Amino acid sequence: MKLFKPSIINVPVDDVAAGITFYQKMLGIPLARNLSYAIAYHAPVSSDGVLLVITKKRFEGEPVTVYFAVESLKDALGELAAEGGEVIAGPYDLPIPKKIRPEFREEFKHSPFAHEDAGDSLGTGASVRDPQGNRFGLLEFNEWAHATFKLGDYARPVTEEQMKDQMIALDREVPEPAEIFEE
Repeated sequence: MKLFKPSIINVPVDDVAAGITFYQKMLGIPLARNLSYAIAYHAPVSSDGVLLVITKKRFEGEPVTVYFAVESLKDALGELAAEGGEVIAGPYDLPIPKKIRPEFREEFKHSPFAHEDAGDSLGTGASVRDPQGNRFGLLEFNEWAHATFKLGDYARPVTEEQMKDQMIALDREVPEPAEIFEE
């Protein structure tokens, strides 16, 4: 399964207004209303197309969920199952609500990310668990949304400096995890 990268960090809150106030202060960026069926607000948290999304909590104990963009949701779900993961919900469509599609399409034309006309849906998604029980999401975005989330032709690959740092980390001799905390 090729994960492009994290694209959405969903933070469910009981009190949406309080959540918006808190995260706007923490980020220093105003949150905008999502054009979706859910009560949700978003703001960019990196120049690499990652959004923080504040949503109304749907159920008790709903965790923060990171959604990863994938090339093919069908292939990713097949690989997830083969590796012992499970689908919690989905696949499901990520539609732009019919009531606001005309307004959204018109506004999108003025976006710096508009390289083609917006469609009726951002793509498809699924909520999943890894074999350890950790919840995350997978999203296959439609091509018109790739520029917004820095995917495909708009992706910013890991830099040479990041890979060099990773190789240093891989080459260092580190004691077993339990040994790090022993005196």
